[in-house]
Amino acid sequence: MVSGHDYSVDYQGPHRHYLRPLTWPGVFDAAVERQGDAVAVVDPSGPHSWREWQHASRALAQSLRELGIVPGDVVAVYLPNSWEFLVAHVAIAYLGAVMLPLHMAHRRHEIVALLGRAEAKVLILTSTYHGHPLDEIGRAVKTTVPSLERVIWVGETGSSELTLAQLVDGGWGHPLTNCMVSPDDPFVLAASSGTTSSRPKICMHTHAGLLSNAWQTAVDGRGRPDDILLSASPFSHAFGFLSVHLSVIMQHSQVILADWNARRCLQTLKDRGVTVLFAVPAQVVDLLRAAEEGVPRGLSLREIRTGGAAVPREIVAAVRRRFGADTVVQWGMSEVGSGCYTVPTDDPELASRTVGRPMGGAEVRILDPEGRPVPTGQIGELAYRSPYMFRGYYHDEELTRSYVMDDGWLLTGDLAAMNADGTIAYRGRKTETINRGGLKFSALEVESLLTDLPHIQQMAVVSRPDVRLGERAVLLVALRSGYALTLEDVQEHLRKKELAPYKWPEEIKIMDALPTTPTGKIARGQILAWMAEEPEYDR
Repeated sequence: MVSGHDYSVDYQGPHRHYLRPLTWPGVFDAAVERQGDAVAVVDPSGPHSWREWQHASRALAQSLRELGIVPGDVVAVYLPNSWEFLVAHVAIAYLGAVMLPLHMAHRRHEIVALLGRAEAKVLILTSTYHGHPLDEIGRAVKTTVPSLERVIWVGETGSSELTLAQLVDGGWGHPLTNCMVSPDDPFVLAASSGTTSSRPKICMHTHAGLLSNAWQTAVDGRGRPDDILLSASPFSHAFGFLSVHLSVIMQHSQVILADWNARRCLQTLKDRGVTVLFAVPAQVVDLLRAAEEGVPRGLSLREIRTGGAAVPREIVAAVRRRFGADTVVQWGMSEVGSGCYTVPTDDPELASRTVGRPMGGAEVRILDPEGRPVPTGQIGELAYRSPYMFRGYYHDEELTRSYVMDDGWLLTGDLAAMNADGTIAYRGRKTETINRGGLKFSALEVESLLTDLPHIQQMAVVSRPDVRLGERAVLLVALRSGYALTLEDVQEHLRKKELAPYKWPEEIKIMDALPTTPTGKIARGQILAWMAEEPEYDR
């Protein structure tokens, strides 16, 4: 059970007034009251109205209450982007309970660790994913997570297992007495993307924190009342979660895409009149490649919001040329939600050079290894503070104190530089810095210049130990079908981009596929562990 007594971080900055007294039930019910029978959600089965969403969520909440769920209980959700995910999100909040979203890329090992760490009482999970039954996970969590009392399935189970549909049907028509939910109550437990299964980092977020973060994103981003949103990013990830909260705060319709397929996404954007798309850079590249076969006529897309990796100017230009849309680049983390971003009125060039400015109410510092601010333009560690931030890692005050300073500044582990105009130039993670004979450079910079090579499906530039120089750069790459790529091709491409030769990869490794994190990013930690086992260069 999670409560305010578990918090170990309190905002210490000057912008507390940016924290709005919002709760998820309050924001959602206000949207229903105003929108009523208008379309709130469109999934593959068709449209769902705001009132239908409310009725289904209240029915599920009533059934969960009868199963013993009380305020502060943790309900984990292992579902793809879906109508059921949205219904569960509201139902859990109606009870004052706390949601733990689990990435669909997690498997039994990670799920058991996270459920145990969060002391989850209920797990709601899909019965199949990509055609594979998840019975094994269901059995594993029942026998290995002591706190878990119920497993609730979505979809056909082929047995007498309890299903979410049964709970919704069983609670339909029964009056639900709303729990008194406070803005400072626990709302969501979010597994940090930097987590390990041996010691999961689970971020505690309040209603006011996450929802004020979304509110300010809407204000700064100049959201329009007639927008229709689609998130290609998983709802279980902070980026996708933001799209859900934005859609309700702005009372927009949202379109659900359960699985990633670039061609299908393009058609859905056209068929459903989507105006704003949330997509990570790799998905944007996929869309542009799919558009080579033709862009559906009548596309309403005006904005692609992206983040999590560098966005080269070629991509920004191609989005404008192919789709007639602006690119908004965002930086964020599970600990902070949305953190910095460009806005639609910015010069498009800004989106290819920076991650914009800190959102309203937030502050950024760039620090040297001793914690001192560095001069403008110099690279250091990005420290971040805002009233929307997490309230600490659940049941791990020691870990929290290793990342959050006494005055509330979060050490993010990201490298960045502050530009003279106040924008932030992102330079990747600390682990993405390569030191070749004392000359340091960002692997992210090299990757950004290789993005326009048509050969590449996935890539990572990483370091390999070197006897003489300390480290050299290696390019790991998975190629698109029918393509070949040599080290000479790569170096010639970078020569034409006028990149300093010491930053060029000095070895290329062709792979079938690169490992990825639950959020779809390249799993650099795993790759670096591989490279550490490679023999050192000695020449």
